[in-house]
Amino acid sequence: MARVIISFLMLSAATLVAQDATKADQQITNLKTQLQTEHERVQRLEESIQQLQQEMSQLRAQNGAASNAQTQAPAVSAAPQQAMVSTPPAESSTNSNSEQPSSIRFRGVTLTPGGFFDATGIYRTRNENADAISTFGNIPFSGTANSNLSEFHGTARETRLSLLAEGKVKNWKASGYAEIDFEGAAPTANEVESNSFQPRSRQLWAQADFKNGFSISGGQTWSLLTTSRKGLALRQEWVPNTIDLQYVVGYNWARQWSLRATKKFNDKVWAAVSVENPETTLSAINPPPNLFGFNTSANATSPVSAFTLFNTPGANGISTDLAPDLIGKVVFEPGWGHYEIKALGRFFRDRLNGHNNYTEGGGGGIAAVLPVSKKVDVIAEALAGTGIGRYASGLGSDVTVKPDGTIVPIRTLQTMLGVEAHPGSRWDFYLYGGNEYYGRTAYVNAAGLPVGYGSPLNNNSGCQVETPSTTQPCQAQNRTLWEIEPGYWYRFYKGAAGTVAMGMSYSYMQRSAWAGLGGLQPRGNENMVMTSFRYILP
Repeated sequence: MARVIISFLMLSAATLVAQDATKADQQITNLKTQLQTEHERVQRLEESIQQLQQEMSQLRAQNGAASNAQTQAPAVSAAPQQAMVSTPPAESSTNSNSEQPSSIRFRGVTLTPGGFFDATGIYRTRNENADAISTFGNIPFSGTANSNLSEFHGTARETRLSLLAEGKVKNWKASGYAEIDFEGAAPTANEVESNSFQPRSRQLWAQADFKNGFSISGGQTWSLLTTSRKGLALRQEWVPNTIDLQYVVGYNWARQWSLRATKKFNDKVWAAVSVENPETTLSAINPPPNLFGFNTSANATSPVSAFTLFNTPGANGISTDLAPDLIGKVVFEPGWGHYEIKALGRFFRDRLNGHNNYTEGGGGGIAAVLPVSKKVDVIAEALAGTGIGRYASGLGSDVTVKPDGTIVPIRTLQTMLGVEAHPGSRWDFYLYGGNEYYGRTAYVNAAGLPVGYGSPLNNNSGCQVETPSTTQPCQAQNRTLWEIEPGYWYRFYKGAAGTVAMGMSYSYMQRSAWAGLGGLQPRGNENMVMTSFRYILP
């Protein structure tokens, strides 16, 4: 009996041991399965981490390349005058420093307002009867009454308002831009350089921009001849930081109607062609009578039109032009600096004795914006040709005429050099210098009188006299203009509420005419100080 009980106990114990072993084996199997699952998950995590590390390395490489490109690219001036021109509001729909968006969404269109409010002070040692737009080509000659009278003006007419509208349509973008100030002069407004009718529409244009790099624009724009700061796009023009809205002698520009096509081939090459509004300026001593076709001709002010009133003293008409001006430009940015090659073609016409006369003019130019350091840019440009006088700040004449009415384009050279420094977030300094030269084109009519431009037979006896007599005319015509202008801008505040800034500039200018009878060569000089206080919208 005892053996039976012992055998039963041993059998029970063996059974329990077997059951425990089976449970242990099952637990071990479960643990192995869990470990395998965890191992696979760790492998997946490691693969994800490696992929993220590769992506971060690629991003660092791209950021490094972008940083190098930015280092090589010209520094963008933050000068108050160009704040809303050089930096397109479209690049950022919101201001990171502001609680409110800088743009407004309206029916699928993004609207970005801009501009500034301005108070400008002007002092000139010679009276030019000018506001904030200097008359470089008409500086009073020494000895005249105006050369002995200084002038002081305060003006708020530089105040500027702008609005950018943008809308995306599938693979292209439509945009429009309006910019006005209050420097218009209705009675004497003209189309020579800035089309200053009231209100003064600085820019009014529309544009279609496609993803393949092609764009087309039309309206009143900065001329394609104007140097760009970077690339080749509207609202990226390089404009001097001067307070003077005539900028600086030798600077090539115009704001006028245009129809432009632009192609971006890559990040280094752009090209564009433009047809632009023509206007012809004439300077001629003893021109033949009854000469038609120029803005000062009898046919330009009669009949009365939307351009001028015949009974307004000093009124300008519009030249009766044959065809638009043609402009082409190629831009290169090889990795350091911005370089441009420009070409201009023009067509001239007048009418005398029942016949029309035709001729052509034009020229070629170059420009460069060079970032000599992260905080200093050097800007250089030059334009040479015939019949191109109106495309520079000195507003030289385009053409003269022979005694038989034949049009002769005037040989012209326009150059400008500038340095812009941005030592910190508050300061901008600049120094500009420019020169314009107008060639002599002289003839003699049947009466033995001088005709044309800059004749050595011109009577300049009244040019440097305070009260000349009727026998003392002034037939002087400009030979050279030059200017040097340093200045600065200082920002008191720049943040969510906009920018508050002050600027000051000094200019020295000199005007020299061609020598006439007796070698008399009239000259004049000008010293000018301008100040500006501005509140720039955010």
